[in-house]
Amino acid sequence: MIPKQLNEVVESDLTALIANGVAEGRTIDYKLTLPGNSDADKKEFLADASSFANTSGGDLIFGMDEARGLPTQIAGIRTADHDLEIRRLDSILAAGLSPRIRYSMRSVATTAGLPVLIIRIERSWAGPHRVIFQQQDKFYGRNTAGKYPLDVNELRAAFALSGTAIDRIRAFRTDRIIALANNQTPLPFQDGPTVVLHCIPLESFTGTAQFDIRPQYENPMLVTPMGTTRWHRRLNLDGVLWFGTVEPCPSYTQLYRNGTIEAVQGRILAQEYEGRMLIPSISYERYILGYLPQCFRLLQAIGANVPAIVALTLLRTKGLFMGRGQLDDPGYAIDTDTLVLPEVVVENFATPVNEILRPIFDLIWNACGFPASENFDADGNWIARN
Repeated sequence: MIPKQLNEVVESDLTALIANGVAEGRTIDYKLTLPGNSDADKKEFLADASSFANTSGGDLIFGMDEARGLPTQIAGIRTADHDLEIRRLDSILAAGLSPRIRYSMRSVATTAGLPVLIIRIERSWAGPHRVIFQQQDKFYGRNTAGKYPLDVNELRAAFALSGTAIDRIRAFRTDRIIALANNQTPLPFQDGPTVVLHCIPLESFTGTAQFDIRPQYENPMLVTPMGTTRWHRRLNLDGVLWFGTVEPCPSYTQLYRNGTIEAVQGRILAQEYEGRMLIPSISYERYILGYLPQCFRLLQAIGANVPAIVALTLLRTKGLFMGRGQLDDPGYAIDTDTLVLPEVVVENFATPVNEILRPIFDLIWNACGFPASENFDADGNWIARN
């Protein structure tokens, strides 16, 4: 795979593949021409695409000549209608694989005048994916020699992978909730109602994912703890910790080496008003809505992939009411000390955060006796109507 964001790839990156002798293998494949319209061509294309998705992801590069697996020249692709060809490939991928895979396409302009088309296929955590075109029913993987049919043992392991990852994430989340409820934090933490936001790439729990977290430590402005302006950072055994400097600590964010993010905030969830402890319904939602994109940017910076799990937990909530401005109906007090909200699977880091968080916020309002969060309009936009 070309070691750049796909939208940043230019012709010099293609010439570097030739100069450096980057051979076809597990994450890259060169094709001189686009797949044709014959059934055999379509099956070959689908096998290539699914093999990347079922293994480590990779780049299919069309318009590159090769000899014995080594790129030799940038030839470009000749098409009467380039956009029509892209739509044709989209259609083949949509109809020919089950389940569908995630991919992006980019046409790279060249000095020769003919573009090179790159299809970047993401490693899938929702597979394995099989070729179903023309009643074919085959699964493919990929190694340094190229694609190959998966055997029975490899298929069994692939089917088990995504399910066990969710189980492991839930076990991790449960362990962390128990630890935090018992004040087992990286540093002395403020006591009281607490927000816990987890953002966990599925790949963090499907193997031995480890990311280089040093650049994140060296960039002091990449991450700040939620809801605080005075903060510091340090390396620890788990990864990088960003934390508020007020004592006891009101907020911290832990980036684990496997890509998991844990953001904990102890000030935004409750405030006293006329003898009651109220959830400030506007401000706490605003803080979380504003912080989740920061988590996504951090995951992208370390090279983590979607899908990712977003999970919200509220600790020490018993007796809290929902604050609703001057409205007469106070609702009901939350009757449990911990609200463990259901996880949301995020398939794209560009997904609007209001879509991700609205169903979670609705459940918190339900816990206080109300049908849904009153801070969203009918179209799902967060408007803070109070």
